Amino acid sequence: MILELDVGNSRIKWRLLAADDCAVVGAGHVPGFEELRGVTELETAISMARMCSVRGGDVNKRLESWIRARYGVDLLQAAVTQSCGGVTNQYADVSRLGIDRWLAMLAAYRRAGDACMVIDSGTAFTIDVLDAQGLHLGGYIIPGLELMRSSLESNTAIRLSDNYSAYSQSLGQSTDEAVFNGTVTALLATIKQQGESLGKAGAVKTYFAGGDAVLLHGLADLDRSEIVTSLVLDGLDVACPRPDSDQGRA
Repeated sequence: MILELDVGNSRIKWRLLAADDCAVVGAGHVPGFEELRGVTELETAISMARMCSVRGGDVNKRLESWIRARYGVDLLQAAVTQSCGGVTNQYADVSRLGIDRWLAMLAAYRRAGDACMVIDSGTAFTIDVLDAQGLHLGGYIIPGLELMRSSLESNTAIRLSDNYSAYSQSLGQSTDEAVFNGTVTALLATIKQQGESLGKAGAVKTYFAGGDAVLLHGLADLDRSEIVTSLVLDGLDVACPRPDSDQGRA
């Protein structure tokens, strides 16, 4: 089995793959390290373990020690590089590009084999664009839906309902509608603007990931788009390929 970990700001996603064909055997997420250790599905033999992490060194070191002690293998940690899997990073300081964005781009480009756009809507909302040669043209980073709403509640007298879910792009007739519709419309406008800009040279394949992927994909209604919530984990196979694989680092 191959164990993959995506250590995010608010939770740790895990996935088990069959070592021979990389078919998904199991997947899930937990709040933190202690909960991960208790996942019964992970009580199996592991031949390879790979991880991406946006957290500090302490959590990463604990995971490395646990993997080595429990499975007898080293934990490979993906890092942002100048180039990988046909994708070229234009950041002057490559370490300033988030590993989650980088891995999502690697996976998206491998899927598309051509120009593509990656939209990841979680705590932060990000858009990244690659041209047909895999050159990262740049991206946007803005607060995600929940962060925008919580910011309004933290800095104003606005208080929102906990169970509101009727998103649309209509003008709001209540505070809940005005905030929920306004925040989603702001993100959709960003998606539409970038999609129209890229459309001048022909529509590109667009991939939606993150917790709000289903919502935004449905409302954006872009041609040649699909939801692939596993993009970050998929990118691990490019950045940290199996020893017998010729993918990745070229």
